[in-house]
Amino acid sequence: MAFAAFINMVYRLTSDVKVRKESWGLLFYSQTRHRLFLVRSGDWFYPHYFEQNWNYEKTVDDIIRRTGASLEVIERSFRKMIANLEKNGMINHEL
Repeated sequence: MAFAAFINMVYRLTSDVKVRKESWGLLFYSQTRHRLFLVRSGDWFYPHYFEQNWNYEKTVDDIIRRTGASLEVIERSFRKMIANLEKNGMINHEL
């Protein structure tokens, strides 16, 4: 997927998925499908990013503001996380 298309997408949790913060990162879980997905993200990501439709650019800007991490590192990590969450049926993108 082209980077420009990726950053303009809006994402949301699938209807049966919940997310909660843990000391090591985020835990995504689906009670109906009995699936867990762990994201070792430390303090980069928070459940409120996933409460409604969320935007890549706004989330990255918030992470940079809070942590001072470089854009390149955040983009690499975030793209990998989104791809894995989508592949595992935890999130969908809105067209």
